[in-house]
Amino acid sequence: MFLGENIQYLRRKNGLTQEALALKLGVSRQTVSKWESGEALPELLKLPELGDVFGCKLDALLREDLSEQERRYSQVRVVRVAGFRFAQYVVISSQPEADAAAHLERWARAVGLPDATASIGWAFPQVTAEQKNRFGLRGYGAGLILPKDDFGEDGSVELVSQPPADYAMLTVRGEADALLPQLSQALPLIFDYLGRNGLRKSAGEGVLPCFHRLRQEAGEAFLDVFVHCQGAVSPPEYYLMHIDLTQQTDKL
Repeated sequence: MFLGENIQYLRRKNGLTQEALALKLGVSRQTVSKWESGEALPELLKLPELGDVFGCKLDALLREDLSEQERRYSQVRVVRVAGFRFAQYVVISSQPEADAAAHLERWARAVGLPDATASIGWAFPQVTAEQKNRFGLRGYGAGLILPKDDFGEDGSVELVSQPPADYAMLTVRGEADALLPQLSQALPLIFDYLGRNGLRKSAGEGVLPCFHRLRQEAGEAFLDVFVHCQGAVSPPEYYLMHIDLTQQTDKL
């Protein structure tokens, strides 16, 4: 359990002394000190108050290492993703991520795309219960961002154009091989952000509702997670970042 460490971390993050937190909760400074050191646990009635003071869910306060989460996860922000064109391949198999990536790699070599072409991926939910439970199959879609528009359909991939769209975005850093499993933790953080800020998840026509991209920068690996959203204030004031996937550049 990470409760003591999380109380100390969140107290410092919010700029509170032990005395100030104690005053908010109606306890002594010594009590807060014992919570943080693990010598004592808060009373059950104090846990919701701690959550309210820190703006933190109780499950996260009790079970998650919040300081580690902040090192790994960026803040969620709304971004404007410029329109782009991509080659997509969707597959249902026992290892769809690897199968989709391998297919696109073969296609890219055949048409002469550079190795550094940006790629994206997304879960493909149209899998039947029998496929999933009986055969262990999953669905996944992968896409290669096209730097130019002179690629024709050849039947092995589908070429798709997406217009500019608004996304809630979160970035995870870590070892490249361990990043994709972080999607299950990153998505709830984005959904919580949408709810707290009066935004809503959207499945707009002609727009990917959710996707992710893996990238390398200065020797570090990053996973960017995007969820299409509506309800944002009109740009440019609200947007922290404009992203051009064709250039792999993120402009503040």
